[in-house]
Amino acid sequence: MKLFTKDLYPALLTIIAVIIIDQITKIVISNNVLYTTIYELSFFKIKYALNTGVAFSLFTGINDILRFVMPIAAIFLFVLLITYKDNKLLKYAFSLQIGGAIGNFIDRLHMPGVIDFIGVGWWPLFNIADSAISIGLALLVLDTIIKLKNDYAKK
Repeated sequence: MKLFTKDLYPALLTIIAVIIIDQITKIVISNNVLYTTIYELSFFKIKYALNTGVAFSLFTGINDILRFVMPIAAIFLFVLLITYKDNKLLKYAFSLQIGGAIGNFIDRLHMPGVIDFIGVGWWPLFNIADSAISIGLALLVLDTIIKLKNDYAKK
């Protein structure tokens, strides 16, 4: 069995795109002074911050633990991606999550946390990787709802 078949190419491109966009935006943001607001308009702001927890600053201070957990999670998601490669929704859900996990993991390798910079209203700061992970989770929920609806319709 080939690990990388043609039907996985779009997923791999998605993973690579998320990582590249995430890292480029973080490089641009990191050229500013830490914890300063770079741009603000109404409920939207760009502010350079460092997050030592997980998404949306939850569990702050566990950066060292996450350096070991995130690669395991990415490998697990990659196994799921290969397993469900025929389901387009799940394929993109897993690839967005993998790209986001790798993007944040890159930060954790050489910094004491992850660069966060997007602020919307009262919501904690986040980044492109966090967005990809959240969209991937939303696609997982959508896939579950679709399956439940189809199962219910069959009864």
